[in-house]
Amino acid sequence: MPDMTSIKIASSVKNQLNHLKLHPRETYSDIIGRLAEFGTHPQQQIPFIIPLMHVKINQKIIELKKPVEINVEIDEDEYILFNNEYRLLVVASNVYDGMKNILDEFEENWKDFVLGDENTLGRDALELREKYGSIVPSESSS
Repeated sequence: MPDMTSIKIASSVKNQLNHLKLHPRETYSDIIGRLAEFGTHPQQQIPFIIPLMHVKINQKIIELKKPVEINVEIDEDEYILFNNEYRLLVVASNVYDGMKNILDEFEENWKDFVLGDENTLGRDALELREKYGSIVPSESSS
């Protein structure tokens, strides 16, 4: 085991680090190491994935049945966060704001596709409606 040290970080930074976890049990040391590696080699612009495990629907925080993988790519000074399967796409100046915008986009899609009038939706929209419904627990989707 490598030498360890204690550090203090602001609670807001800890919350930001939580959004960068690649899996729920990833340590802060692993996250910081990954960020430090990226910082020393920014030209590599390695894409990474953030699991979206909770969403907000109707002012309630809901745990998804399975995480939605949010791909993150960097183009110059902008972060592009997306998941094609669930039609999520945002561009932000940092990952934290990008994830907040992804949550907003998820909720907006929920309203449009799941809560919208089924009779006005095309075949692709109905398929998307089914995908959204399959990852949100039914008791929390109303």
